[in-house]
Amino acid sequence: MTTLKTTLRTALKRTGYVALACGLPLAAGLQAQTYSSSNVSYTPQYNSQSNPQYNAPNPQYNGSYSYSQNQYQQPVTPPRYKGEGWGKHFVFEGGGGVTAPAAGTQKFANTGFNVLLGGGLRFNDRLSLLAEWNFNRMGVPTNLAISTAQVPGGNEHIWTAMLNPKFDYIRGGRVDGYVIGGGGFSRQLTTFTAPVIVPCGYGYGYGYGYGYGYGGCSGSVNVAHESSNQGMFDVGTGVEFRLSSYSRFKLFVEGRYERFYTPKSNLPPGYNAALVPVIIGVRW
Repeated sequence: MTTLKTTLRTALKRTGYVALACGLPLAAGLQAQTYSSSNVSYTPQYNSQSNPQYNAPNPQYNGSYSYSQNQYQQPVTPPRYKGEGWGKHFVFEGGGGVTAPAAGTQKFANTGFNVLLGGGLRFNDRLSLLAEWNFNRMGVPTNLAISTAQVPGGNEHIWTAMLNPKFDYIRGGRVDGYVIGGGGFSRQLTTFTAPVIVPCGYGYGYGYGYGYGYGGCSGSVNVAHESSNQGMFDVGTGVEFRLSSYSRFKLFVEGRYERFYTPKSNLPPGYNAALVPVIIGVRW
């Protein structure tokens, strides 16, 4: 009897194992079939043929969206002026300012004024080549004029013809920073003057109390002069202010160092004269 129970128990266990082994794949297959059937059953709900109302375009909303894009488009910053046609390659300038003597030239000249005129070619947005004419006028110190020519005063004229490359190292909005430098030819002329009395009429507004006597006005006469021709070089930096984004006109402020290879002499402007002109002007 015990042997029969044992045999029956063993048979039931083996039967259960076989059923479990066969049932797991069957259950997995049924689950996959159910998931596939679920996907298929919902597919027709989103098909454009079975639901044409969701597939048809709506002109009203399309038009509103397009208008909204144009309406809320952000403004664009206007571009910098770069010139048009052949004229963009030409540059013109004019200005003037104060000229101060530098280094040893301070003994030979007083502070004066300058005038600058020029023109040239613009190769691109940064590089230009300028041909410039610069005129500097200064006074002779009184003690030097007395010791040299026994007169109380005089004046110095130095003009230059230069060829100067100009490079813009800063390009930002309406403000540019640049360096400029080059060299060329210069001529200096120093004149010593003495005061004199010259006739003047009442119609010129002088009258009594002006000049050196009745009907006389103060003037000057050239007593002596000396001159020289020499080479020179200059280097400087400046800032340009564009008047508007679409304008070629620019205001500029710059300072330069000019060195002249003047001969050795006790007369103005001295040996290897040096000047520092500060110039305010316009370029276009």
